[in-house]
Amino acid sequence: DTKIVDRILLRHLLDLAQAKLATASGLLKRKNTLRVAKSLLWREALASSQTNAERLQAAHTLLNVPGLSLDAPTKDFISSHSGMSLVVQKPSEIREMGDIAAHPKSVPKEAYKKIIARHTNADNHAGLHAILEYVHPAPQPT
Repeated sequence: DTKIVDRILLRHLLDLAQAKLATASGLLKRKNTLRVAKSLLWREALASSQTNAERLQAAHTLLNVPGLSLDAPTKDFISSHSGMSLVVQKPSEIREMGDIAAHPKSVPKEAYKKIIARHTNADNHAGLHAILEYVHPAPQPT
């Protein structure tokens, strides 16, 4: 479903931007930090701010530390009020919609069976069915 994939990819795009901002602002302590951890570092750095306006101000403060050298794409991005508003937003509508699309509260077992049948790597079918039975076991007779 295009709508579901769009929501997941927009959330991914948001993560990519937040990860780049974490790197640009010097929040990383290790060079090999995973992208998802970088995005989390960015959000954690803004966590003490209560409102989105405060979070936006805190983000600009992080990105304007004396001695910090920002590349041209980052400078261009931080001048976009609408873009910066999205990367500081809490709760984030984009993040929540992507999370719900990627991690629905419930999926019927029959839907998973159809998805497994469509999976292009038939070598994985037995393993995927084993996972499905583990997660959604057949009802036991009483």
